[in-house]
Amino acid sequence: MKKIAIIGFGGAGYNAAREVRQRDAEAVIDVYSDTDTGPYNPMLTTYYVKGAIPYEALFPFGNLETIQKELNLNVYTNRPVTALAPGERKVLFDGGEAVYDEILISTGASAVMPPIPGLDLPGVFKMRTAEDAMELKRRLDGGEIRSGLVIGASWVGIKIVEDLVERNIPCTLVDGAEWMFYVAAFQETALRAQRDLEAKGVKVACGQMLDHIERAADGRLTAVMQGGGRFTADTVAVCIGVKMNTGFLRDSGIAMNRGVLVDRHMRTNYAGVYAAGDCCEAVDIQSGAHRNIGVWFNANKQGAVAGANMAGGREAFDANVLVNLARYLDYDFISIGDVSACGPEDEVYEYEDARYYIRAVRGGKDIRCINMIGSADSNGVVKNAFIKAIENPEAELDIQTICFLRKRGFPDGFINFLGGRSLD
Repeated sequence: MKKIAIIGFGGAGYNAAREVRQRDAEAVIDVYSDTDTGPYNPMLTTYYVKGAIPYEALFPFGNLETIQKELNLNVYTNRPVTALAPGERKVLFDGGEAVYDEILISTGASAVMPPIPGLDLPGVFKMRTAEDAMELKRRLDGGEIRSGLVIGASWVGIKIVEDLVERNIPCTLVDGAEWMFYVAAFQETALRAQRDLEAKGVKVACGQMLDHIERAADGRLTAVMQGGGRFTADTVAVCIGVKMNTGFLRDSGIAMNRGVLVDRHMRTNYAGVYAAGDCCEAVDIQSGAHRNIGVWFNANKQGAVAGANMAGGREAFDANVLVNLARYLDYDFISIGDVSACGPEDEVYEYEDARYYIRAVRGGKDIRCINMIGSADSNGVVKNAFIKAIENPEAELDIQTICFLRKRGFPDGFINFLGGRSLD
């Protein structure tokens, strides 16, 4: 009888457990979690805050008790793993240790809270966990917040801006980078997004690096920037990124950059030890290098691949490509590919009409990156075309894709850029 340990129980951990159970009814599956909540989708927290979904919807796989029964798991809540001896396949925790046949590391990521003075003041918060969302919603529903400051034009930060705007709460968004969505957007795209936000009453200030936060006697908070700028509000949301939860792996010998390095089968550099989800770096099919792409879809699929292989399968994860998506305030922005790979010598395609803004860059035969605004109903099709172009730069778009894009009003120039062909 195989013994399997799953360390961390988010989307990746759940899908791994489900896949193992589907393939092996007798396996012993021990789950170690540092919380007592079930797997939840962090990106849904802001939807709960604004009342778009009930609290239960944060947990797409059901509550922890139901999952434990359905998958026949041994779940150890509030029991963080303190160390791993991967050569022995040994899990260590406070008060004990256990040896397994297969181990999955799926500890996810946490919101970054750097050592900046004032980040521990009342009214300063992050947004990552279900508990974070509950506290923000409580304060908003109670009328405690009359103005808000969001530090970090990230995918979570922009959703908190949306939560405030929809409650008619004055809001300012600041970011240390030169423009919004800096890791994903071309400057031309970002400036359009900024103008749209400002038209909705949001103040936007980029190039502002936080120095410290002060709290006045009346409880108001002021974020003081390194350049001397000052931004005051009732509450401050710090949304400047995430860090992988891999501290317990220090000195373990597991190969890591920022996250755990895995191959296409989600294997680490130790036999029988796998990793999946936001704590790992899989191979990016565009660059061929390891990269963490922390999105819900990837975490679930990586977990399923790892679970299948821990149960004796031979599955591979092949969907790792940079995709950044922001949907907020009736606005839709997507970036597909690596904006940092684009150079001044590359070919640029740009298009704008009343519905779409498109900026795409190609280097030789290779599409580097695509930014689109207003394309919510077509993002999946364009992403698939991008992936196919990476896999075979000589391939043309299939007729179904061309017809779909034309029906959605995309110009022939963009379809040709993607690898289209004339249907005349």
